[in-house]
Amino acid sequence: MDNDIMGIFMIIILVISCCVVLPLMIVWLTNKRKNHEIDKKSEILMALLEKNPNLDPVEVMNKLNMSQDSDRKPLKQKLLEQLLTGCICLLIGIVLFVTHLFDMIFLGNKTMGVVGGGVTAAVGIAYIIYYFVSRKMLQREIEAEEKRMTEQQISE
Repeated sequence: MDNDIMGIFMIIILVISCCVVLPLMIVWLTNKRKNHEIDKKSEILMALLEKNPNLDPVEVMNKLNMSQDSDRKPLKQKLLEQLLTGCICLLIGIVLFVTHLFDMIFLGNKTMGVVGGGVTAAVGIAYIIYYFVSRKMLQREIEAEEKRMTEQQISE
């Protein structure tokens, strides 16, 4: 009886730590890192402006890569990451689905692994559909971004 209660408590603690504490810690650490970067860049900017008040803050920020555009990934790279995620999820879903289907057919196990594989495959298919729809809708923006990047490379 005591082992059953301890097992239930261990499962509850594991679920709470994985589903609540871990995501909160990831968000907290990410925000802390971003705030630290912003604080450091602000200190550098303030020190430069104190030493030379004639400087243009916008120009200094651009030279320090403080603008939001420098931290962004290109649209094409974001879309390719979505395609990669979709392909990985689809492959994992197919593998889970097939292995649990064989397990159910040949060994007679009535587990819900088929549902898990199907859901994972569906998520992968959704990512792949998102990639193709977004690529079609954002074709002009992607071309303009590529043109701007090649112009920047030529000017450097």
